[in-house]
Amino acid sequence: MARRARIEREQREAQRPELKARTIREIGPDGARNTPFLDANPDWFVLRENRFFADWERSSACNSRIFDHWAFDIHDLEGREQKREIGFIPRPLKMPTERLLAGESVSVHRQMERIEAIDAEMGLPFAWFFLMTHGHWVDPDAGHTVADGLRAGRVRLPDRDAAVLLEWADRKYLF
Repeated sequence: MARRARIEREQREAQRPELKARTIREIGPDGARNTPFLDANPDWFVLRENRFFADWERSSACNSRIFDHWAFDIHDLEGREQKREIGFIPRPLKMPTERLLAGESVSVHRQMERIEAIDAEMGLPFAWFFLMTHGHWVDPDAGHTVADGLRAGRVRLPDRDAAVLLEWADRKYLF
């Protein structure tokens, strides 16, 4: 992780002058505006791999060892333009029996029942969140549904899990 963070930081820092000059043009009902790229992407220099581990430590899952639940497909290779790329894809050691797909007609309360069932099946609190960041077993829209329900005060999660989910909803990462 440290080697990956160092290499990635060096590569991204080399892009900083270009990124400082880059803007995102947004067109809305009040007209058009340009937003500096780094203002719109404050986590540009934070790696999703580091967030995965940090979110584990900040959530109620932290009482379990991460390696008891996840394996990591690590890659270390030379990519395009001779850039070195180090990273991983998390792989759950145990998969839920069914995928959790979000549907427009599914209420936030039903969604909560479904994520609680996944946590119980996996034997890990907040397991559904980490399965969601993997992107296959839990639809990211399910996470947005729960986050919206939290913001509206319609559902509750333990405070530490709510904080992790709301941060993810604001600055999503997936593998």
